[in-house]
Amino acid sequence: MEASDKAATLIVVAHPEDVVRLFSTVAEGADLAVVTEDGSASRELEAVGRALGARTTHLLLSPSEVGPWCREQRERGPGRVFTHSPQEEAPLHREVAVLVSRVFERLWVPATGARPTVCTVLDDAAFQRKLDLLNALYRERPDGAQAGACTEPLRDGPGLEAFTQVRSTDMVRALSLTKPEIFSELADPWGFARSPYETERFALTAKVLESLRHATPPPRRVVDVGACEGMMTEHLLSLFPHANVQALESEPRFVARLRERLGGHARVRIVEASVEDVALEADLVLLAEVLYYLSDDAGRDLLERLRASHLLTSYGGAFGAQVHERLAERGWEVVQSMTLPGRIEPVDGAQSPLLVRRAGTEIRLWKR
Repeated sequence: MEASDKAATLIVVAHPEDVVRLFSTVAEGADLAVVTEDGSASRELEAVGRALGARTTHLLLSPSEVGPWCREQRERGPGRVFTHSPQEEAPLHREVAVLVSRVFERLWVPATGARPTVCTVLDDAAFQRKLDLLNALYRERPDGAQAGACTEPLRDGPGLEAFTQVRSTDMVRALSLTKPEIFSELADPWGFARSPYETERFALTAKVLESLRHATPPPRRVVDVGACEGMMTEHLLSLFPHANVQALESEPRFVARLRERLGGHARVRIVEASVEDVALEADLVLLAEVLYYLSDDAGRDLLERLRASHLLTSYGGAFGAQVHERLAERGWEVVQSMTLPGRIEPVDGAQSPLLVRRAGTEIRLWKR
């Protein structure tokens, strides 16, 4: 970064050592905020702030304090905002990242699983300062794992700090695509409309279902589980012109968008409910990409309750193999199958610098 750009307006992280590990090159002149329930971390944060030349340090004792505090900082004027990457594994890191992204439209995050915008290689003095600080922090808390401290300080490579500028929507999409949380406040959080992978998955799913179009008899009752915003539901109406489709969705915001798209259609019944609370009885049930969100016991129960002539699934990897095995044990036979390999692409399917690995899937049509 240029010298005039090095001072970050705000750095919000989960632990004092995160400032040292990830943001030491941009901490000079910055306002540092750490989100932790450990009140004793205040002394550590102040020590880090002094060593790195921060302007101020702040301890936020609960994630609930992040939004109000960030909004207060935003009122003071524009500036660079640094926080965790949504690609990090630590749950608190991801929580902090999404909370900050709900206040600021543009953020700078460590280039973890991303195309970096700027990179800084630490010189000998800066590198040694980082090591000394980390060692001092870990001497303070030898039981770091129990105290909630980061236990893998070397994972990010302390000699190089790289950052990526991202939009707040990129942060949410990255979490939607890699974690079990569902962020329904964002339209099309999984990128169905723009992702080349999702476009191909949709086309292959339609191709697999095409084999039922001229079946004798063709499906008259169809249940689309996890209909989301209704893209596949809408296609089902075209594919099976004489069928009635029940679109099942539990997220209220998705239900609202589903009703906007198909609420007035005579052959669509929109049901706002969990799949665990609805009888799955139809000629065709679509059960694609939804079992991930159920517990193991709930998933088993759902497969036991299925009363359908045909079933469509879309799962890959070890999870898919488990689903396929359980269906075979219950007497289901594969009618048709198509495989979509995994790939790496931007989280928005187009231009985002944050990258995601789409795991790949096997689309199967079953009968019983």
